[in-house]
Amino acid sequence: MYKDTVSDKPNHWWGLATLPEEISYPYNGEANPMTLVCQFAYGEGLVYIFADLDYFFGDMEADGGHIGEWNSNLYQVLYTDHLSDLHEHEIRYADGSSAVPEPRDTTNYESRILSKPTCWQDELTQDYPGYEVLVQLEEDDDIGLRFYDCGTLFFLIKPADLAARNFNNVKCVLYSY
Repeated sequence: MYKDTVSDKPNHWWGLATLPEEISYPYNGEANPMTLVCQFAYGEGLVYIFADLDYFFGDMEADGGHIGEWNSNLYQVLYTDHLSDLHEHEIRYADGSSAVPEPRDTTNYESRILSKPTCWQDELTQDYPGYEVLVQLEEDDDIGLRFYDCGTLFFLIKPADLAARNFNNVKCVLYSY
């Protein structure tokens, strides 16, 4: 479901995804909507990162990710250069309340976009040679996001894919103690 308003600030963590009409909102393998992790400008377009994070937000009944590399039905990375007619997609619980955390500005948030990893560098280099960090997502007590014990979720991409704006081969990996 979307509303016909367009955000004038497309770069943000969490919040509502502002997608063009031709892109469907992603759902996990169980037909549940994924959480928008972040959306940010890249090149002439926007990158959207979604993941099945219900378990890590405290829904112990949810089937979700695990330590290690995630199956592709648990996350999705989208790119579009169609920036007109963007619509905010609202995801709500049955009681009508918002199912997404409040948006946060990309410049003042602990997690990272297109940067060197701030943790797990040796493991990433060993386990995923030739990949770079597209997004590093840290735990966040303010919104109740916990990755087991001091975990970090990474979305990794090869530099050639990033340059070609090919986000089909992104890997999602969770490291935790």
